[in-house]
Amino acid sequence: MRKILPIVLCFPLAAFAAPPASAPPAKSPPAVSVAACDVQLNVIDPDPKGLNVRSGPTASAPVVDVIRDDGDWSSVHVTGQQGDWMAIDRAETIDDRLSEGVRSALKRPGWVHVSRLGVSELATGSGTVLRDRPSRDGKVLSRIRPDDSAPTRILGCQGTFIHVRHGTQTGWTDTWCNDERTTCA
Repeated sequence: MRKILPIVLCFPLAAFAAPPASAPPAKSPPAVSVAACDVQLNVIDPDPKGLNVRSGPTASAPVVDVIRDDGDWSSVHVTGQQGDWMAIDRAETIDDRLSEGVRSALKRPGWVHVSRLGVSELATGSGTVLRDRPSRDGKVLSRIRPDDSAPTRILGCQGTFIHVRHGTQTGWTDTWCNDERTTCA
């Protein structure tokens, strides 16, 4: 019996030993980059139930909050972008019924689809400059005049710049208007 016991005790330990050197290493999921942003954008979601805020950057991620359209308008602070999804950490609804005129509209940070965000107008002052990259040193592609009413679509963000399609022109700008009541001229 004494000769068998050491063999029995060693067998379970062998099951936890490292795999042979020829085994391939475990693969980790590919890294997904998030572009850092620091911009304020308006909620333009036409859904009367409000804008769904999701736990992750996919349509299948659970809804963690809803920004309701029950004031004059709502805006969100965007902190990052991954693909067509924007990370937000706060939202405000402008509401003249309140003495402060504004209230918090977000309980939990999350992700919203870029197609549900926009600006009141792109042209401000003497015109908004569109550049070829998110930098004030970027090449000027065009200047949007205040009387230009072409539609503007948000494509993304990086730093304090937004990437937009204005009419047929695509470019980056750090100047836009989020005020739904005035023309920011």
